[in-house]
Amino acid sequence: MIEWHTQIFAVVLFIVHWTIRLSVGLIIIMRRRSPAAAFAWLGLVALAPIPGMILYFLVGENRLGARDVKRYRKIINRIDDTGKYAQIDQRIINSDVPQHLEPIANLVSGYGGSRPLGGNTVTILDRTDEFIQQLVNDIDHAEHHCHLLYYIFNVDDFSRRIATALIKASQRGLSCRLLVDAVGSRQLVHDDLWNELRNANVKLAEALPVNYLRARVERLDLRNHRKLAVIDGHIAYSGSHNISAPLYPRKEIYGSWIDATIRMQGPIAAPLQRTFIEDWGLAIGELIPDDEDLLPHLDDFIQDGIIIQTLPTGPLSPESPVQQVVLQALHMAREEIILTTPYFVPDEATVNAMCAAARRGVQIIMVVPRKSDNRFAQAAGRSHYGQLLDEGIEIHEFTDGLLHAKTLTIDRNFGLIGSANLDLRSFFLNFEVGILIYNTDAASELRFLQQKYLGESERLSQPQWRKRPYRNRLGDNIAKLMSPLL
Repeated sequence: MIEWHTQIFAVVLFIVHWTIRLSVGLIIIMRRRSPAAAFAWLGLVALAPIPGMILYFLVGENRLGARDVKRYRKIINRIDDTGKYAQIDQRIINSDVPQHLEPIANLVSGYGGSRPLGGNTVTILDRTDEFIQQLVNDIDHAEHHCHLLYYIFNVDDFSRRIATALIKASQRGLSCRLLVDAVGSRQLVHDDLWNELRNANVKLAEALPVNYLRARVERLDLRNHRKLAVIDGHIAYSGSHNISAPLYPRKEIYGSWIDATIRMQGPIAAPLQRTFIEDWGLAIGELIPDDEDLLPHLDDFIQDGIIIQTLPTGPLSPESPVQQVVLQALHMAREEIILTTPYFVPDEATVNAMCAAARRGVQIIMVVPRKSDNRFAQAAGRSHYGQLLDEGIEIHEFTDGLLHAKTLTIDRNFGLIGSANLDLRSFFLNFEVGILIYNTDAASELRFLQQKYLGESERLSQPQWRKRPYRNRLGDNIAKLMSPLL
């Protein structure tokens, strides 16, 4: 009798497993995924049908959820209907990018980024205390509103300075809004400081909250990874700084996080304001009341100012705009490319483009942290080092903390700084924002910062890399095989 039940169970399990393999496999094949990602998921579902199916439907699909997609598009359409952001384009001063950089500018515009906007001034802030103090100063001198959106807003002495400034600004009658990622800023959301801000009439919202109901309709690990602030419609910040002390809680072993943020003043604040309003609308389902003071004024334009362009991306973006911009930059470079990233998990196209540029004689320098808080991502990235080193690409490991700045410069006349890492998560999943700089002086200032990072790094050599223990090489390549699942 027991043997009969065992046989029945085995047959049922066999049928269930093959039903899952076939049905989920068909879903994976029909989705718009890269071949590498599709094969990785197919392999996982084939080897472990039930766990693979559960994992796939939790984090395997790049879906925001029908309700949120409808809400997001409704917000975007309502903003477009006002026509005010389009009017900014008609008041631009000196907004023609250099001819050899037009392909990048056109690509960004084609992917939903802003037009290149001239008439701006910029300051690059690389020290956390300097960044926090400058943002506090701008909030203290604000006259109309303060809008902040950050992936991580910790609770420490640095973040309390920002919170105090927002509370004081709200008490002066200003409209203050703070939008934080529900996962990245969970420390703040569950702290008394959150209630202090709310009691001071600072409007608060969580982006992409995690709960059981949301897990049923959309991918839980989609995060709003943006870092931006807009003050009075004409001052804007964006980059890699979170609102936190340099030493992150429970991550002190990695040392201080080394970041870079760009402070901008001028018309470029308009598209960043729009990005904030869209994300705020997605979070709470309402559009911020229309107001002329949300946009820069004519006197905010600087004659012969710096030309800048913004590129907001997210799970609704077509293809992968960040990746396409990086690929275009690699194809266009003639002399030098320097990039810094805390997480390097490229796909095959990016690696091939880097190698092709190196073969053309372009000097490629990549700076990454020696210690990473994500060992899996670091291992997946390191699996490519041998190939890159063989092509003469320089890889430098930053030793004085966790290098978290996401920067790229080309030929000393183009710069990119923002929140996106050079990894698959930033390419395809997270809400990110990038700032593109079409100015030799500003790009050179960003390159000077990169040179500073190089001075605090150690260069890897090919013979040194080849001597790594076999277990390390095996682990790196296993991580590489799993990286498409990210």
